[in-house]
Amino acid sequence: MNRSFITNHNKYIYVLISMIIVDFLGLCIMKLCHIRFMDSIRLFKSRRTIHNFNKKKVSEDIILEAIEAANFAPCHRNTFPWRYYGLGDHMRSTLSELFYNIKTQNSKLSVRSKELVISKILNPSHLIFASQVISNDSFQAKEDYAACSCSIQNLMLSLASNGVGSKWSTGEIISSSQIYDLLNISQSKEEIIALLFIGYGDTPNDINRPTLDQIYSHL
Repeated sequence: MNRSFITNHNKYIYVLISMIIVDFLGLCIMKLCHIRFMDSIRLFKSRRTIHNFNKKKVSEDIILEAIEAANFAPCHRNTFPWRYYGLGDHMRSTLSELFYNIKTQNSKLSVRSKELVISKILNPSHLIFASQVISNDSFQAKEDYAACSCSIQNLMLSLASNGVGSKWSTGEIISSSQIYDLLNISQSKEEIIALLFIGYGDTPNDINRPTLDQIYSHL
């Protein structure tokens, strides 16, 4: 057989095999990207607000990983305006008393209601206050609040990726001057924007979210 024919035949086989390998790798990459996209969507959907926590503990490694994720949030002008304060057992006990006092300022609670109020503070594995460094520039303050919100979302998504629930709470529990005193935070330097309940508990029922055509317009 003609040697040049064999050589050309082999080249053809090599080219054909190379094309098959390239196509196969391309399909694998596309599949991997799709899997990663689906993993991201599942993660976003798994982040739900937990209202009823049990007393199961979350490892400190998971908490520190979430704080690290929070620190990678975007922020304009690199202000990094977020601050986080984790509460130990003694401070949580004090907070539960303050929380109860706040709840009973205008009305008395039954014994059962008191137990529920206190358990709300003591049951979750971790409680973390989030604050925003105050800026004298009103526009910068708005941008900083947006950055802090991104930071908190990063934290909660990190927790969700490890199967840990969370809840972002506001209201009197973060605005009371007694809370600032407890945390030793100067109201002229930082504003508390969230109390984060972290732990394991009952997953809430699904909610009806707006459809994409209700929230997105292609112009």
